[in-house]
Amino acid sequence: MTTTSSTPEVDLRERYEALLAASPETSGEVALHEAYALGREALNAGLGVLDLAGIHRRVLTRLVAAQPAHAGLVVDRVTRLFLESLVPFEMTHQGFRDANAALRVSEERYRELFENANDIVFSTDLEGQLTSVNRAGVMLTGFSREEALTLNLASVVAPEDVGILQGLARLRKGGIADGRTRHKLEIVARDGRRIPLEVSSRVVSEHGRPIGIQGIARDITDRKQAESALRHLNQRLEEKAQRIAHALHDEAGQLLASVYLRVAEIASDLPRQGRERLEELRTLLDQVDDQIRHLAHELRPTILDDLGLVPACEFLAEGVLKRSGVAVRVRGSTGGRLPPDVETALYRTVQEALSNATRHSRCRAIAVEFTRGGRLLTGIIHDDGAGFDALAVLAGTATKGLGLVGMRERLAALGGTLSIDSDPGRGTRIRFDVPLEG
Repeated sequence: MTTTSSTPEVDLRERYEALLAASPETSGEVALHEAYALGREALNAGLGVLDLAGIHRRVLTRLVAAQPAHAGLVVDRVTRLFLESLVPFEMTHQGFRDANAALRVSEERYRELFENANDIVFSTDLEGQLTSVNRAGVMLTGFSREEALTLNLASVVAPEDVGILQGLARLRKGGIADGRTRHKLEIVARDGRRIPLEVSSRVVSEHGRPIGIQGIARDITDRKQAESALRHLNQRLEEKAQRIAHALHDEAGQLLASVYLRVAEIASDLPRQGRERLEELRTLLDQVDDQIRHLAHELRPTILDDLGLVPACEFLAEGVLKRSGVAVRVRGSTGGRLPPDVETALYRTVQEALSNATRHSRCRAIAVEFTRGGRLLTGIIHDDGAGFDALAVLAGTATKGLGLVGMRERLAALGGTLSIDSDPGRGTRIRFDVPLEG
């Protein structure tokens, strides 16, 4: 017993031969539809045009040999069916052609964006070797494209920032959940210049396996200079506030001491009723003295220099309660002393927030909380007041800025961020995050 193995080509040849051998009455629309269906099946089975042409030739040869008297009609009929069976192939070819044309347009647009982007766009292999860099990277670093493509990231990153590349190593090995990192570092240009960059990176995978890194790096030289200028300005303002505080404490204190002495001298020459009235004056002078001392301390609190941010904010909260009757609760920890410029900036931020709340929000209570997690310090100031349109204020379209823009700029000078959650009628929650060294 002989068996013939069945393959897609054999099955299609048999069906094609049966279709062509059918009576002429079935050679109209029905036959054309069947030929089209046969072509689709051949395409889905992985056969090509040449395979179908081979089947066509073999079947046609047999049919012509079997009907030599009607060879012309056979060839005409078979040719029409053959051409119909090729329609799916033509449609597929047209689809591929359109897709390739769209892909070429997309690639050209990507290339244009890649080359003309203001930021550095680059890619590396898994070892950190540069595999592509755009025109911005070439112009900023001074390396030619050919030179750049011989470099490893570790060779251009400033020595003190090489440790940051460990984050990229973890990224390549899948140690970061979302496959992305964001960091700031400095690179060394061809002429030795140091260029500060903000870099965003992501892993590139193929078939589920990482094959490299893509990144965008932005030159933040101007931002760094602006932050430095703002820190210098804030330092100058703090020095001026310190001089004013000393003048209030020392000069006003001396004047008050002279007034106390003069009142005492006058009291000694007056009858008892007059001395009682001078006692009332002394009480008022005590209040003036107390207010001047608090004002001097808030301008530049010595407690901030001596004990740190949290005790200084607690002292500030006491003053708010005395002046406005609003209870302020301070809690949390900074995890130890912070750099003086950081403590000063955060103290001013809290001071401005408390001032805004007591002057504008009609709140009854305010909570201030500090939390430190590793190298990030977070502060939250929350009140139960009237709230406001935070987006309008920060965008500069509100009538009063409430000092929020200044708070944001002060924090930005430290590399920190400020966020505000507030709407009319539901209070205000201000959060700031400041990165810390070490």
